[in-house]
Amino acid sequence: MLFVIGLGIAACDGTPAPRAIPTFAPRPTTTPTLPAAKGGIVKVARGNLMQTIGARGRVSSVRESFLFFNISGVVSNLNVAAGDQVKQGAPIAQLDAFQLEQDLNLANYETARTDLLLKQAHARLVSYDFKIETTSTLYTRTLDLRNQTFQIYKLKAPMPSDHIRAIDEYTKYQQAEEAFMRAAAELNSLKTEKQITALDVDLYTKLHLYHQKRAESLQSRLNGAKLVAPLNGLVISIDKNVGDAVTAFEPIGAIADPSQLQVEVSVPETDIPSVSLNQAVRIVLDGFPNNSFAGKVKEIASRASIFQGKNVYRVLIAFDNQTQVPATLRTGADVAFVLQAKDDVLLVPTNAIQTDGLTRYVNVLREGKVERVPVEIGANGSTQTEIVSGLNEGEQVLIP
Repeated sequence: MLFVIGLGIAACDGTPAPRAIPTFAPRPTTTPTLPAAKGGIVKVARGNLMQTIGARGRVSSVRESFLFFNISGVVSNLNVAAGDQVKQGAPIAQLDAFQLEQDLNLANYETARTDLLLKQAHARLVSYDFKIETTSTLYTRTLDLRNQTFQIYKLKAPMPSDHIRAIDEYTKYQQAEEAFMRAAAELNSLKTEKQITALDVDLYTKLHLYHQKRAESLQSRLNGAKLVAPLNGLVISIDKNVGDAVTAFEPIGAIADPSQLQVEVSVPETDIPSVSLNQAVRIVLDGFPNNSFAGKVKEIASRASIFQGKNVYRVLIAFDNQTQVPATLRTGADVAFVLQAKDDVLLVPTNAIQTDGLTRYVNVLREGKVERVPVEIGANGSTQTEIVSGLNEGEQVLIP
């Protein structure tokens, strides 16, 4: 919808009102400027004229975030309410975490226990190296001794009939054989025990890693049971109460930075060709109808979305001076995209202009008499129209 708004000389940006308490719901749309009353008399005056496209918008924050837990649970505590100012990291809400704490304590205990078992098994494994080395040396000596005693015996008893003559050497051989067998058995036993201990080390390593990972996971879940502010800002809404169940990543409210405001506007597809990046915009906030704020288009959606059955484009508008804007969030706003601006031109109410064929004229009160005066008009709209020629500033025009 294309229309023209006429502004008097005093229609420049006024001094902004003091920052208001943040608003969380749109107020009714501000009442538009009404045309001059029928039958009235209006003076021709100089002023500024803007040709604009109008739209409704909503104030939001450049930095705005939903509040949510990353685990499911039941809300056990709420630390804030809508309208509270919070610092980043401040507690927002807490889930009931009794069972999580119990599970975490058990996982930490199992982590410590398997760590101790792992250290003990590893110490045993290392100790087998020395035992096996010592027993291997004994095994080699007893093997050599057995072979030597057997050779001596064979020298004295080369034939079976000589066995009686070499009975002492045979006895020594048997003793060496028994010592060798004992050393061999002990060596085999130590090697088997080392293999079993190595399996214990592997098992305890895996158990320790499992309980450690489980403890870390439970700690992460326990941390997730505590919701903190993701940024410095204002709590816009809290939608849950103590005792309510929530699911993971379900928004329970929102927080925004009120010092960095913008306006979100849904522009109809028919008007979007007239909107461009960095285009000047005039903004009137609900609740502050006497102040007009300057802004510029900073972002235009590349694709249309559906709103109330129509194709619209989401347009973001940045305020030229953030410090002048009241700290209002989610309040409504009247937005005028400036297509053309004219300064210091003669203006009359649009409904004062009449036509006679191709001639446009106004009725002017001169010396107590009403005169029909032809005029040439410039830009015009529903409330004010530019007069290019035919009238002088200060003349009195009748509204038919």
